Amino acid sequence: MKLKLLTFLALTTMPMAALAMPAVGDMIGTDPTTATAALEKAGCTVNEFEAEDGKIEAKCTDTATQKAMEVYIDPASGKVVEIKSED
Repeated sequence: MKLKLLTFLALTTMPMAALAMPAVGDMIGTDPTTATAALEKAGCTVNEFEAEDGKIEAKCTDTATQKAMEVYIDPASGKVVEIKSED
């Protein structure tokens, strides 16, 4: 019985873990509405956007860990180029 319960829990929580954050190379978009929707679908609640070093910086919270993250987006392609933990 315990094995069945553990197997069930593992299989039901793995999809949520897979959506914890976007990955480098993911297409997010460049306009705030599209980028917010894509980031939130990937598990990152957007707090704000700002320009930084020629990139779009999305400050967001990883919904799986509740950690503050910075997701950097290429303004030409709309792809994620870097992800950092906000210290």
